[in-house]
Amino acid sequence: MSAPPPSEPAGSEARSYEGSGRFLTRFEIDRRPIGVVLLDRLWKQLVLAALLGAFAVAVGLEPPAGLTPAGWKSLCIFALSAVLWATALLPLAITSLLAMSLVPLLGIMPASKAYGFFGSKVVFFMLGALMLSAAMIRSGLSTRLATAVVRRFGATPRRLVMAIFLLCAGGSMLMNEHAVAVMVLPIVVDTARALNLQPLRSPLGRALCFALAWGCIIGGSLTVLGGSRGPLAIGILEEATHGATTISFVDYIVFGAPMVLLMLVAGALLLRFRFTPEVTDTAEAVATLERRAKQLGKLSARELVVALIMTATVLSWAFVGDAVGLDTIAIFAMAALFALRAVSWAEVESEVSWGVVLMYGGAISLSAAMSETGAALWLAEHVFSGAAGSPTALLIVVALLSALLTEFMSNAAVVAMLLPPVFSIAAGWGVDLRAATMAVVLPSNFAFMMPIATPATALAWSAGYYTPREVAKNGFAMNLAGFASVLLLVLGWWPLIGIL
Repeated sequence: MSAPPPSEPAGSEARSYEGSGRFLTRFEIDRRPIGVVLLDRLWKQLVLAALLGAFAVAVGLEPPAGLTPAGWKSLCIFALSAVLWATALLPLAITSLLAMSLVPLLGIMPASKAYGFFGSKVVFFMLGALMLSAAMIRSGLSTRLATAVVRRFGATPRRLVMAIFLLCAGGSMLMNEHAVAVMVLPIVVDTARALNLQPLRSPLGRALCFALAWGCIIGGSLTVLGGSRGPLAIGILEEATHGATTISFVDYIVFGAPMVLLMLVAGALLLRFRFTPEVTDTAEAVATLERRAKQLGKLSARELVVALIMTATVLSWAFVGDAVGLDTIAIFAMAALFALRAVSWAEVESEVSWGVVLMYGGAISLSAAMSETGAALWLAEHVFSGAAGSPTALLIVVALLSALLTEFMSNAAVVAMLLPPVFSIAAGWGVDLRAATMAVVLPSNFAFMMPIATPATALAWSAGYYTPREVAKNGFAMNLAGFASVLLLVLGWWPLIGIL
């Protein structure tokens, strides 16, 4: 066995030595000072330690006037979680679990109650949605649907992205946006796989997932059919005015239509110019999908069962979702999948992103702590008290706070929390309560930046094509577009149609 060559002169950064020809060892010499090396290797741990240290100090401080100790601790947990979710120093699911465990640890609420939020209806909706998606992928049904979509709309990668974006937006105008995301997710996943798009690296993969999430969010803002926040806000308005004031189905569309139109344009432009597809055409994807579809043969009994369950589920969400509950329908859909042997548990285990479920359970626990301790209301009232310079300024600040809070809380919770104090302040200024209602409910759907903000964003993130940091970065651009659109409503459109 030959001896290695003599040492190389100092200053070299990498050396390779080959002995018998079968082994190759590569050495790299880092010539930076040891402190710099340690900082480079351990900076995330150091930043995390600094954050936890600052959190420990903050928790021990006296709460501001009007805020209980439990409310102050909830705000501290909220701030810590927001930074961790935005920076991804910890996985999102771990951050949510940490936030949930801090709630009983700091005495904000009993452990049984804090952990009990894993039984939230949103968690079970997410679980059912992910299982339905897994069944569509494993049965091959999503391959057939993806083949049809790509063949019809995907002549080029950019056209494919626009087709997904407009499909999700149009569907969310007619039914719950979460249901649309459930239907389209397996189509996006199968299309990305057929194009051999690399998770976390593919610009086209990111564009497809953002098209899904953004399309659902924007389209769901146009009508009361897009989600529960619209009917909830109208119900609170009617209760506050003893039925004297309401917002009709048509009024809701008229009040927000210019905003939705502008956001559709902004979303299309961002998808067009922020993501350059790494593939030039989709011919290979079409060929791959068609080969896979041919291998599947005729529509199998399993695919037919999955299609029937999915159709029944979506129709139930659309027509009786408010009365029965999206979560209850999702649970029955799960039971039907297994009862009719349309999917196995092993297939579900391999396809479902369990981290998304854990993430939502912890986030809901923190949201409840913020609401029950009065921390969220205290924050809202203190922001509003400094914003009452004019009716227009009030509505702008209300919209901004609604858009901020919805990144960390469900939009229904934001609406329920903000509307009562907004009504009391708006009445003093003589503001039409319909305008005040829309100033809260429309931005409450701007859940673009955090995967925890809405199931549509979480489902798109579960496909694995972008990181939480990329969600925040690109979602911030959409939030800016959304807020600019709300300014147009407040400053131009609402005065024009006579509600401000």
